[in-house]
Amino acid sequence: MPAYLSWTDDGQVCRITRTDLAQELDPSEKGMLSYTLGQAMCQIFAETQLSVRFFMHVARYASTYGLIFTPGHSRADFFGERTSGGYVVAEAKGRSGRLTSDLRKVMEIQKRTVKTIGGHIPKIAYASAVDFPSPRGAMRLTAIDPDEAAPNAIDLPVDPDRHILAYYAPFLDAFAHQQPQLLGDYVVASFATLGVTLGVLTPVLQRVERASRRGSIPGLRNDILRLLDRHTPRQDRTLHSDGTLFATDWTLPQVDRLRPIRQGRDELPNFLHQVYRSTDDGDDWREEPVMEGAFDWRDLPRASGMMPGIFPLSDGDLLEG
Repeated sequence: MPAYLSWTDDGQVCRITRTDLAQELDPSEKGMLSYTLGQAMCQIFAETQLSVRFFMHVARYASTYGLIFTPGHSRADFFGERTSGGYVVAEAKGRSGRLTSDLRKVMEIQKRTVKTIGGHIPKIAYASAVDFPSPRGAMRLTAIDPDEAAPNAIDLPVDPDRHILAYYAPFLDAFAHQQPQLLGDYVVASFATLGVTLGVLTPVLQRVERASRRGSIPGLRNDILRLLDRHTPRQDRTLHSDGTLFATDWTLPQVDRLRPIRQGRDELPNFLHQVYRSTDDGDDWREEPVMEGAFDWRDLPRASGMMPGIFPLSDGDLLEG
């Protein structure tokens, strides 16, 4: 994405524009870029403006649990839960040019395509669109909340516990392919060639891993919510309300990421481990018993080496909050 997007911040407004390389893409490639931006900004809008967590694509939930939808019936792209309670559903759109008046009218009159989620009427249902009003202009996001449900709106049969398991499952997959390490209260994995570090709060991961490996799915959602109440992230740039961590360092060219930036396997400085500790210092997950047969994440080594977006430090953002 850094090759295609440019970020500017004048102290009051942050703007995202397309680079010269993005301008030179052929129409199909521009369409794919706009589609990706539409999906990403829909999710960012949900988290930052609507306080939504566990936001995931309907298709991924459906494929995980074998749900089949009636052909010809439209449905929303995403669903998730608000931290204050209730479900949110969203449709995402992306345009390489300006948002046309015709598409805006369609969005304005668009009916809710999901009637219920797990038997509950969504608190919010919206459609969002990313567009570029001018070739060199800033990206714009338009979000519209339709008022009524469509006559053929579907009932999405979501099980809350299985929703949570499907949401965190990709992290288990990532840790199976990349050596996980401990950073404060987080289990993290570094993908240096991509410039990405991701992680999950250790107590959350322990519970999800038990549900995945031992089939202890009943009560998973309530257990995760209790854990998230106990372990509140200190920051909001790399840490999220769902207990996940996502940090990037895309300032280096791809070729430079392939070279070792930090020699050896020295542990990260202690202050970084403290930055990524729970805000409740009196509530330590390390004291909790581990069920027999479950993986004990406490046995993992402390984070070391180069971790994109975390170490080496680039701009001090990790110390904010």
